[in-house]
Amino acid sequence: MGRNIYGRKAVSFFRRAIFTQILRHLAFFFIIPAFLSVPLRAESAPSAENKTDSYKQLGFSGVDSPRVVQLREKYQTTQYKWLCDILDNAEPYRIYVRNEIEKRGLPPILEYLPVVESNYIPTAKSKSGATGMWQFMLNSVKPFLHCDDYVDERLDPWKSTQAALSKLKENYDMFGDWLLAITAYNCGAGAMQRTVKKAGSRDFWYLSENGFLSAQAAGYVPKLLAVADAVENAGYYGIPFPSARDSAGKTIDMRAGEFDYITVKKSVSIRALARELRIDEDELIHLNLALVQGCTPPHKEYEIRLPEGMKASAEYALHNLND
Repeated sequence: MGRNIYGRKAVSFFRRAIFTQILRHLAFFFIIPAFLSVPLRAESAPSAENKTDSYKQLGFSGVDSPRVVQLREKYQTTQYKWLCDILDNAEPYRIYVRNEIEKRGLPPILEYLPVVESNYIPTAKSKSGATGMWQFMLNSVKPFLHCDDYVDERLDPWKSTQAALSKLKENYDMFGDWLLAITAYNCGAGAMQRTVKKAGSRDFWYLSENGFLSAQAAGYVPKLLAVADAVENAGYYGIPFPSARDSAGKTIDMRAGEFDYITVKKSVSIRALARELRIDEDELIHLNLALVQGCTPPHKEYEIRLPEGMKASAEYALHNLND
């Protein structure tokens, strides 16, 4: 039947993901905003008594600005459990994002951008229509992602990661500054170009502090820096966060993003395939979230994502389905 070698956390994550997704999606838009506005007891976070590491520079200006420090202290106290839960639940995705960032030579703090965008929820949808872990708008997917009546690749955490990192690098090539590139991911490259031209400056903090950016765009980078500082310097502050690293500081090996694929040329039900494979239906659905109809497109080739080691079993299962 093939081997499932995601690792304990990943298997648990995929199997519970579908059941928790609706609740977390509602929490993202309704519960969490209210939650953040109500002071919680600081005892929800551990006391900063065991500082072990020297400070790790993030490589960006403004990390010590009052706005970033205030946000970072919230993540270390009243919002500590919230952030820990996000980072822990997102571990298989975080590892994949981190590996892709390293391959491309991009700033490591981009690993935390999905925290700001979607709480690392692959199915997150905003009121404005932004969708997926990286919150792509439908009018901004080309040429990075494909969307039609059967497929919405914004919901695919692996493909959307590739797309988002390509878009961020494109923004950087345009502006020559990572803070502007990151802000442009939020407000749009066109809007950022107009802002830079109007202000006569390419300094994010100048634009932010002098009213050239909307409140949302101005707050985007500080949130990212605050999350990254809290997590990357957890040892320095003495407040631990899930790191997805071993005791030596190396990324844990869960073969994140390693799958098998099988190509089909007609409509195939994901649930029917899972039943034929005798694996958890929700797990296979979660690996193929882009299939918004629950089946592959008719009269068109499509690659179904499978747990690693299950391609031969899937080929046999498809043969049985076709009989």
